[in-house]
Amino acid sequence: MKNTTTMTARLLKSRRLTGALVASVAVSSLSLAGLGAATAHASVPTLLLYNAQGYGDYVAKVFNATNPGFKIVVDDNSTGPLFTKIQAEEQAGNPKWGIFWADGATEFAALDTLGYLQKNAYTSTAGYNAFGKANIPANHSYAPTGLTVMGGLCYDKVATKGLKLPTTWAQLTSVPKGSLGMNDPSQSGPTYPMIAGVFAHLSGITSAMHPSKAQVAAAVKKGEAYFLKLKKNGLVVHPTNGPTLGALESNPPSIKMAIIQSSACYGDITATPKSLWPTGAVKYLDYSVALTSNIAVSNHLSPALQKDADKFVAFVTSKKGQLAMQQGDPHGDGLFWPVIGGVSPEKYLPSYSITRGFPINPYVWGPLENQINTWFTNNIIN
Repeated sequence: MKNTTTMTARLLKSRRLTGALVASVAVSSLSLAGLGAATAHASVPTLLLYNAQGYGDYVAKVFNATNPGFKIVVDDNSTGPLFTKIQAEEQAGNPKWGIFWADGATEFAALDTLGYLQKNAYTSTAGYNAFGKANIPANHSYAPTGLTVMGGLCYDKVATKGLKLPTTWAQLTSVPKGSLGMNDPSQSGPTYPMIAGVFAHLSGITSAMHPSKAQVAAAVKKGEAYFLKLKKNGLVVHPTNGPTLGALESNPPSIKMAIIQSSACYGDITATPKSLWPTGAVKYLDYSVALTSNIAVSNHLSPALQKDADKFVAFVTSKKGQLAMQQGDPHGDGLFWPVIGGVSPEKYLPSYSITRGFPINPYVWGPLENQINTWFTNNIIN
């Protein structure tokens, strides 16, 4: 497990973020400047992991301790900036990343569609439970590593006292003006799948469907109209979970409720030795949007390095790897429903069934991510 000082510093840093995100952070004194997907370090090959998971550094440390033949080096940032960084590197013909680990399947489907991911990075699916098997792409270009949901309603019990809380997404458009918050999808990677899920749900496009371009375009138009209603009602958009939770937890709070990731809400509520948000609570509306965390390998690696990267993928999709994920961030990203059989979720989580998780087809919505995020920036944030 990460030491307390490191975890506390990371949490406090997220609270201070109010605008642009900080640059990628190294996990030790090793500078990441100039590192490629693989480079020399302490006489062994290294692989650069672009990581948006709170437990990623700890899991890499556990893995490195038992796999001396090569080393995973972690480059931390939020999902949105890492997704953008990978695309920029690929378009420049100089990919530095070796492995990508983040929440949401849409980014991975988009990268796979562009031809950047190694196919069959994992072959056996025997260890997956029903959650995992339901989210495995046909070509195995990325591997599901955990399940959370987006769009759980996080709210402050004191700030909302006397209010009738919404029970549906439709009712969010008429909550007290300026009381609702959410994250910026261009910064918070899990937020785009939520937006895509709302678009899909409003038009009845399920994950099993193969909609036409006209059907998708109509769904986008209907979804945009919904978010414009939220904006008209004073929707407050912060960059990521940290600032949004900070707005909920401030005294007095600047917002009263937010539609964000379940694990972020539960993390602050259950933090030890003292809750960061003792008056916080989570309520599920008529649906939430299912969100898997996923991991993928660059197809630009040498065959030998691809095999090394595959070992790390195999580790995080094993029982030992799932437990390391939980231990690495027990009051944050570790609050996921496991996708590997024989692993139980943390005690703080309710039954997944109460979330009414609505899955989307990432290969329908992934290629639209840049387009919809740009629209959101221009029409909802600005």
